[in-house]
Amino acid sequence: MKKITILLLTICISQIIVAQSRTLTNEQKEYLLKFIYPIKTFEPEEKNTEDLLILDKFIGNAKIVGLGESTHGSSEIYKMKDRISRYLINNKKFNVFSLEANMPESYLMNNYILNNQGNPKEILKGMYFWIWQTQETLNFIEWMKEYNQNHNSKAYFDGFDLQFQFGALKQIKEIYTKNNLNIEEYKNLVNILKENNRGQRSYKQKQQKIINELLEKTKEKAVYIQDNESKKRFLQNIRIIEQNIQVGNAIKRDKFMAENIKWIYENYENPKIIVSAHNFHISKWNKIMMGNHLNEEFGENYVNFGFAFYNGSYTGSIQKQIQTLIAQTAYEGTLEYYLNSLNIPIFILDLKSIKKENNKLIKDLFTNILARKTGSGPSGNEFRKTNVLDSFDYLIFINRSTNSILLN
Repeated sequence: MKKITILLLTICISQIIVAQSRTLTNEQKEYLLKFIYPIKTFEPEEKNTEDLLILDKFIGNAKIVGLGESTHGSSEIYKMKDRISRYLINNKKFNVFSLEANMPESYLMNNYILNNQGNPKEILKGMYFWIWQTQETLNFIEWMKEYNQNHNSKAYFDGFDLQFQFGALKQIKEIYTKNNLNIEEYKNLVNILKENNRGQRSYKQKQQKIINELLEKTKEKAVYIQDNESKKRFLQNIRIIEQNIQVGNAIKRDKFMAENIKWIYENYENPKIIVSAHNFHISKWNKIMMGNHLNEEFGENYVNFGFAFYNGSYTGSIQKQIQTLIAQTAYEGTLEYYLNSLNIPIFILDLKSIKKENNKLIKDLFTNILARKTGSGPSGNEFRKTNVLDSFDYLIFINRSTNSILLN
């Protein structure tokens, strides 16, 4: 009861603060319009891509593009990311699509999009979370498969998350079996991991020491793997387990996800990577965020696009029940409220240029503003204080969201 009271009080206070905020002045609107590029549609099947030509300028020669999302269940956001990804693969030679999903399990999707092996729905199901078990994701995967069938250059699918050990362990076992290695060593590793399994909480240091000793012995088996690609993936699966046993909070998780994207960059040929994750993860603002790590590592080679919408619905989870949720309509003082007042249904906002101009007319407003951040479900007020200018290079606004469509 006390927690509920505090939550309601927090929401009320934020609403009072917001109620004191102004709407955009005509001068501010006129200024913002200089940095807005209307987008015709979010539908990925649209053949005319003239409205996306501005991406050539925005992305330039960058090798990594982060595409965010303000919720994990907006159909329009996923469709827009699909459309942009198709454009980047077709026109900018991007060749890896990497998702905020467990790395070993995600990599299996290449069996389908490259070799037409396996069932994509089952592979998505094996990636644990409902977030990607949607028609929107499946449509993009089917497009990737068709692209690979019709082009000599190939597009690959990978993940960069590390929240589960199971896929890594399974693939390590396959290597042991294929190379007739001592399976008892593998069993010892599995047993100690199961014995001390604490879910997504970190293992104690003593437990980590025992596991790491077993993992070091496992690494020694790489010399028996003839195929270089299999060897690299074998060692990376071991690294996933090393990361997993350390993760106890978002700080380490974001750092490790950035490390895994760097691994992708170093282990694919001529890599140009599309990184799909929540706005929070791709953001450059805070030092703990994956996007900040990527920005420090890659500099101008990392460009990101945040996403926002004004109202509508989205797929989300409440008490583990997945359902269609009505989104909180953006109210006065929120980023989305201001953007919606411009009366342009879909557009890209060039935050990078706004930041460079350093005009106080907008700068002060966008460095401390409420913006939607809900993830897989709501938690009180859907809008949180955000430094938008320092978070994203560009922002894609869609006025209305509908719920993503779950697969059967």
